[in-house]
Amino acid sequence: AVRVASIYSVGLHHMNRYLHEFLAEFPKANVRLEYQHPARVYDDVENDRADIGLVSYARNTRAIEAMEWREEPMVLVCASIHEFAGRKEMSLDELDDQSFVGFDSHLTIRREIDRALNKRNVDVDVVTEFVNIETNKRAIELNAGVSILPEPTVAREVAAGTLATVRLDAEELVRPLGIIRRRGKELTSTAHRFIELLQRETEVDGELTSDALAGDGNAAHENGDGKPSHQQSSDATASGVA
Repeated sequence: AVRVASIYSVGLHHMNRYLHEFLAEFPKANVRLEYQHPARVYDDVENDRADIGLVSYARNTRAIEAMEWREEPMVLVCASIHEFAGRKEMSLDELDDQSFVGFDSHLTIRREIDRALNKRNVDVDVVTEFVNIETNKRAIELNAGVSILPEPTVAREVAAGTLATVRLDAEELVRPLGIIRRRGKELTSTAHRFIELLQRETEVDGELTSDALAGDGNAAHENGDGKPSHQQSSDATASGVA
């Protein structure tokens, strides 16, 4: 068995495919997947409630060893009725004074976005802040403002026509994803194989395409309290939300 803790946005948009491929290759394996808040992912790995964790902006600590996994480009995201919808590219400078749906100020992704904006002296009007990508997307769909999000996380909404994306002239705006493990812990052969599959798929395919993400009909959906109502894969379970 292998126990995996993942932040919600990584699980929602990547893990269903990986789980099916892993279980097809190793049918006797048992993968237990739980979605958690980023701080809880680190805590679960450090305290041996999870063998590996999947997080953004992975960091090394005295107890945690971080490995690079993949990078996701970040793009401007707006409602399909917004004036920016339909554009292919735009300058970050054009966001000056725009209503902006931001992340909570305690999150690393918010600090990285703020750093890119400050570097260009761009001052956005943050109208609301949330701690997870799914809630951000709902506010953007209501045209509360624009935002900057990892491109793969909005593929389904772009395909459905509820959101639009625009490339930005800011190469530094990427979200790195990483794999974390507890220092000194001897991983099982199943855990090693699962890590190898994650890294192999990234090397072979690069980023998942928008079409692949949009067509993933088995991914989790939110219910009324903001938690994923279901994540189904043979011998795998999921609960919680980040």
